[in-house]
Amino acid sequence: MRAHIGLGSNLGERLNVMGAALVRIDELVDTTVIAVSRVYESEPWPDPDHPPFANAVAVIETGLAPDVLLGMLKEIERECGRTSGLANAPRALDLDILLMEDEEWVSAELTIPHPRMLERDFVIAPLLEVDPFAALPDGTPVGADEVRHGRVTGVLGVVPGFEAVTRDIEHVQRDGEPAWTEVATAGGTGRGEGYPAAGAALMFERSVLDAEGIEYAWDPYPPERWSNPYGIKPRFRLLVPASLGDKARLVLAEAAAAPPEIGDV
Repeated sequence: MRAHIGLGSNLGERLNVMGAALVRIDELVDTTVIAVSRVYESEPWPDPDHPPFANAVAVIETGLAPDVLLGMLKEIERECGRTSGLANAPRALDLDILLMEDEEWVSAELTIPHPRMLERDFVIAPLLEVDPFAALPDGTPVGADEVRHGRVTGVLGVVPGFEAVTRDIEHVQRDGEPAWTEVATAGGTGRGEGYPAAGAALMFERSVLDAEGIEYAWDPYPPERWSNPYGIKPRFRLLVPASLGDKARLVLAEAAAAPPEIGDV
């Protein structure tokens, strides 16, 4: 069964703690880490006086039952330095089961899907990066329309040791050139006017790249997953491999300059 695991830390060497936790998860019986998001930094929430959080989401394949997996994750938290204390106190490591395919689970210790994940920017941003097509058990696509807490403020990089299973769009090649390059962007801070139109333009540009067979990636996630009444709005970037940047920009410019088809008028 495929599961999405949320990782968080706001004490100590945050990225190294996450790396150690993922090593231990990968060592669990019948369990393999298959993909990991980049690490996002977010505002401390609910207490703004606490240190900022680092957050990521991992996708795993596991044969463990949800309650057994939860017990293993709690043990890994303790091994990585988490101690019992006040609720919402700073902590070395949080491990949460967010989704397990179409599994629905309600007990005193565990609820799947995670009951508050859709409200949290620090969960949704890495989740949709690592799995843009994530869905709830009833088939509803996961999106950012309910996000209202834990605003993401930056990207810290890749979890150490898991570079091979992370699509790092900020990666720099040996020659010092970026591996990916931006060819279009929309959105950003503030509410602004015309944002839906800007998002639609990105969708058009994606269709052009699809037609040309040019690989692309979204940062932080596909804009069609955004619809948020609380005003938390990311800046969306459409990226292509750096080696295809010039070609992509040329075909996008040609598509933008082309007269519309008769049926489109």
